[in-house]
Amino acid sequence: MRPPRRRTSPAVSACGIALTLLTLLGGTACTQEKPAAPASATSAPALTARQAELLALTRFANYRRGTAQVTADIPVQGHPARLTGRIDWRHSTGLAILQGNGGVLEHGRHLLRWDRTTVSVQRNWPGPLPPHPPRDGWTQRALTATTSTIDTALLLLLNLAADRPDNAQLLLHSGARSLRHEEVGGVPVTVFAGPSTTTSQEPSPGTARTTSGHTRYWIDADGGLRRFSARLGGSTGWLVAQLSAAKQ
Repeated sequence: MRPPRRRTSPAVSACGIALTLLTLLGGTACTQEKPAAPASATSAPALTARQAELLALTRFANYRRGTAQVTADIPVQGHPARLTGRIDWRHSTGLAILQGNGGVLEHGRHLLRWDRTTVSVQRNWPGPLPPHPPRDGWTQRALTATTSTIDTALLLLLNLAADRPDNAQLLLHSGARSLRHEEVGGVPVTVFAGPSTTTSQEPSPGTARTTSGHTRYWIDADGGLRRFSARLGGSTGWLVAQLSAAKQ
């Protein structure tokens, strides 16, 4: 996979989840019957200092982890598409197979390679996910998170990592909430609702404006992110991503 085109600026890293993910979710149209988690977190307790520190470490833990297997359901105009592949958080790239389930994607099966600014596609991919991206055969286009549900999801998955911890003090005052305790794959996790702080900043290149508070994080005791969900474009359609250690 290719190296990143640019590093995250200190300002963005300092705000972390409180701003970076907040600028990614708007401008997409999609529908889905049932959200992955309760849409309202206003009655849930605010974060404790310890919970804020755990949430602040999550993206850095992903960066240190380096790579991950991902299986994500992406709502595309009422027809969930399945993305299965892996993410290289150190280099901000991904390689996955996108399986359509009707609608605009029909039932196509396409190989995707992406970074923060571009998406490359090999349509009608016949085989399993390759260990490395093929050298040729790609059709490349710009990643447009402001207008594409799929591109929003791809960029969100890359932005689940950062090369330094986020600011726990900001998270304490961001509207993030602790929702409940569950298990994912037999591992105890805490489910958090992401920040509900709105921002007047214009989206930076490669991002889209958000509706607030529409993210969920399933985080284990070590700060490992086991599952991530986001309501895309302020609709009832939720991206649901399962994350696990990458296969060697």
